[in-house]
Amino acid sequence: MTELPTHLPSKLLFGAVFAVLFGGGLTLFLGWHWIRRLFGIPRIPRPRVLYLFLSALWVAFAATAFASIGMIVLLRDHQRVDGRTELGEIRCHASGPDRLQAELLTSPAAAPEQYDLAGDACVIWVKQVELRPGFAALGVRALSRIDRVGPLARPDANPGWLTPRRFLGRRLADLVVRRTEAIPVTVPAGAQGRLVVISARGGPTLEPTSS
Repeated sequence: MTELPTHLPSKLLFGAVFAVLFGGGLTLFLGWHWIRRLFGIPRIPRPRVLYLFLSALWVAFAATAFASIGMIVLLRDHQRVDGRTELGEIRCHASGPDRLQAELLTSPAAAPEQYDLAGDACVIWVKQVELRPGFAALGVRALSRIDRVGPLARPDANPGWLTPRRFLGRRLADLVVRRTEAIPVTVPAGAQGRLVVISARGGPTLEPTSS
């Protein structure tokens, strides 16, 4: 069963529920009137402008519902960037000659992820996603996640068919996403303790943990 992300903005959830409920009700209303007209069932005539208005309203509800659900899907694998946003904590240390061990912790409730890498420093790739301006009304402006550790891709919370490109299709995904950028961040080996990966509008940074 697909779970909702814990960091889901209330505006986004309310917008999705509102659009689905009212859009569904409007679909039934317009569908019933279309069936009555198709089969010649007696009805009270209404101005054509009313149906044009209701049709435009249905399109708005459908677009809001589709965009909100797509955004909820994205938030299962990404963090909402609102100012300085912590993506996780990482530690890099030597495990042998020219070998490194990277330990990534993205949530206090999750087990640390372990990665065996080659080289003298760990490199993580932070994906930053800039959304279309209209999503600001739903409480989401940008998304980010630690996408890869070295050459190794991190596991996704979504199944393959729920990834943005497959779920929305490339053209529809481009209506949601304005720009996507993957930025490398070098984590020095041997640093004391874990470092916090911070995502912000200016790009990702590393900071020491407060503890």
